[in-house]
Amino acid sequence: MNERKAVCSCGQLSVAVAGEPSYFGACSCRECQKATGSVFSMSAYFPSAAVRAVAGERRLYRRRSEGGRRLDCHFCPTCGSMVYWHAEFDPDSIGISIGNFADPGFGPPQYAVWGESKHAWVNFPATCREFPRQPEL
Repeated sequence: MNERKAVCSCGQLSVAVAGEPSYFGACSCRECQKATGSVFSMSAYFPSAAVRAVAGERRLYRRRSEGGRRLDCHFCPTCGSMVYWHAEFDPDSIGISIGNFADPGFGPPQYAVWGESKHAWVNFPATCREFPRQPEL
């Protein structure tokens, strides 16, 4: 079984997961734009049972998504990188920032949400399902 490890910028906080993600995609909501400092976030969601280890000191930042649902974000107190989170919209999964895997093997996003706040110049591949807001799972 494939194991992946996501690590913060300074290497202090990590999360290891087994297997492939259930789904992965992009979010262009303004909250993700602020959290990442970029125009969208890229996330991989794994079943919670896939988590093999979480190591290092972390802090919790609880916020609401643009859709009003709770997001428990876990970040490194040293470098500030948000590594993983638990989202109210999918309580049986863990979301992990794809960039923290430092693995160029992830393909293009399968879906893109919050297109209504997407920057006009951003274009996703034709194979990517796009939604104006967060769809119900």
